[in-house]
Amino acid sequence: MPPHELTAVEALGVAIRAEIDASELYAELATRVPNPFLQQKILLLSKEELQHKRILEEAYKTHFPEVPLALPTSQLPKAISCRADREQLSASEILNCAIEEERKLRQFYLEAAQHAADLSGQRMFNYLADWEFSHEMALTAERDMLLRYPRYFEQTSEPWKPEFRE
Repeated sequence: MPPHELTAVEALGVAIRAEIDASELYAELATRVPNPFLQQKILLLSKEELQHKRILEEAYKTHFPEVPLALPTSQLPKAISCRADREQLSASEILNCAIEEERKLRQFYLEAAQHAADLSGQRMFNYLADWEFSHEMALTAERDMLLRYPRYFEQTSEPWKPEFRE
């Protein structure tokens, strides 16, 4: 749902839920990747999403100290909404879903910034939108590496060498 159709309380709840979902998705994806360098990159994304969650929670506490935080259910698409479904997807498919979710969240934050009543809220949402864009670009680069070099996710010293099949 677009931010202009939500109350400020609801918009912050949706944003916090999205950051939690993204952090959990990246933490799980990192366990599926045998390449330790790539694992670190994905875990960094997970940690950044948790930092975004903290920023949003702090804004919530500041603006709505008397209102208990109620988070909506996960808004992840069905294909990646539960662990069992994600296990059936390739790393490339999960990356494609994650890229799309980063794109959607960035758009959500940009719209929230336009509708924020105060300059601080506008700046916070624009800041988060910029971070989500950087995540989208980082994930796109990793997905492109995987498509060009299928052995990239593996822990090999020469992922650029072609695979030989007998």
